[in-house]
Amino acid sequence: MTTTTLMPLSRIMDTFFAPGACRADEHREMRRVPRAEVLEGDKDYIIRLDLPGVNRENLEIEVEDETLTVRATREHETPEGYRALRNEWAGAKVVYQRAFTLGRAIASGDIGATLEDGTLTLVLPKSEQAMPRRIEVR
Repeated sequence: MTTTTLMPLSRIMDTFFAPGACRADEHREMRRVPRAEVLEGDKDYIIRLDLPGVNRENLEIEVEDETLTVRATREHETPEGYRALRNEWAGAKVVYQRAFTLGRAIASGDIGATLEDGTLTLVLPKSEQAMPRRIEVR
């Protein structure tokens, strides 16, 4: 039979908060692919991306050829007069990037975007050639 010795809680806490026990590297850059939801309607598509903590100034949306690319950054700073003992914010800077292939079914010149409560919503209107049309029989 094996006996396991448990460390007293006070000693665990002392170890946890000891300088250097948890490396808080504030100069890292963490790259993330934001979660996405793609919806299709009769006249358009909607793409919603989860971008927590991102503001409009740190958001870039670009269409080149048939690719829509979203890039965003979120920076986290330790308040003045404090030092991080533990940092689970994935570093001081988080970079989000995600690309979507549009194809010719999208009217790329009419794409709209809104950012609200950490969610980027892109509205991609379907092009005329992608819209269903009724053919009259003569």
